[in-house]
Amino acid sequence: MSQEPRRARRSFRRDDPQSALRRSLPPEVDDSPDAGQDDRHKVFGLDIATAEARQPAYGQGVVVSLLVAAGLLLLAVISVGTGKDADPPIFEQTDALYWIIAGAVLVIAAIGAQFAERTATHAAEAVGEGRPLTSMATAWAVPFVATLSAILLIATFHNRIMLIVGPLIGFLGVAGSLLSRDLLDEADEQSGRIASTIHTLVVHSVAFLAFSAIYLNKLSTGVAAPAVGLIAGILVLETLERGNVDPSRRVVYAILGGWIVGTMMVPLNWWPTYGWTGGAVLLAVFYATAGLLLVQAQRTRVGGRDLIEFAGVASVALLLLSFLA
Repeated sequence: MSQEPRRARRSFRRDDPQSALRRSLPPEVDDSPDAGQDDRHKVFGLDIATAEARQPAYGQGVVVSLLVAAGLLLLAVISVGTGKDADPPIFEQTDALYWIIAGAVLVIAAIGAQFAERTATHAAEAVGEGRPLTSMATAWAVPFVATLSAILLIATFHNRIMLIVGPLIGFLGVAGSLLSRDLLDEADEQSGRIASTIHTLVVHSVAFLAFSAIYLNKLSTGVAAPAVGLIAGILVLETLERGNVDPSRRVVYAILGGWIVGTMMVPLNWWPTYGWTGGAVLLAVFYATAGLLLVQAQRTRVGGRDLIEFAGVASVALLLLSFLA
């Protein structure tokens, strides 16, 4: 609710002969641009509840994002150059040192994001805005996958462009994930659709980069299919953050979603197409799978409109991609 307009404070001396007259006049009203406004954050047009106590949590998310970006920059510096031909390409300019540092960066991304989320949760509880009891500790999911995709893309291309693109993917993936989760937690009912859209865009952008990074390397089916399935399952787990689902059911849905997308990698590995097109195909399958699972979790019933929105759109996308291949 909006606060009452702030009134200008004026002090009077007792021996001031005009003090009585001044006190009898209507008080002056502060007509500055800030007057009459509440202390709510305006992010993407959303009404976010007062959260001054949560500012340290936002800062922690930015710090984690910068640490991840710095680690990815180091990896890009190590791998830049022209190496010997290798199959898959991720091993052309990488060695044991690269993958040790990569593992450390993944740990920083996952643990750092979860710590920032935990701090934000405690801050929200302090102002009486605790999270639902059915929520899970999944703040690590998208930052982990975003960082993994950046690591794989840096190793795959190992050129100077990745000195910028790699750290940028990591920074935006971690920061965007934490911001989108925060919007979901704080947005009011009317703003929920906008918050959900932002969260969906972040998850699916990260999914496309991760799937493409795997397909670009043409890994063997025995490696690629489980990798795609694992990534899809992790992202489905995060997608269900928008559904009021108990943890055990949420894990079952994530396993199911990961299995569906992972099995799609088996025939896709035999399809001679461009790497980015392969990533787009997997994204279309993930879009339909994650969307329908989310609807099932939210409403326990999938309607015709939902089938058109998810299965129909994904089918059209797959048809278009088959012609573009």
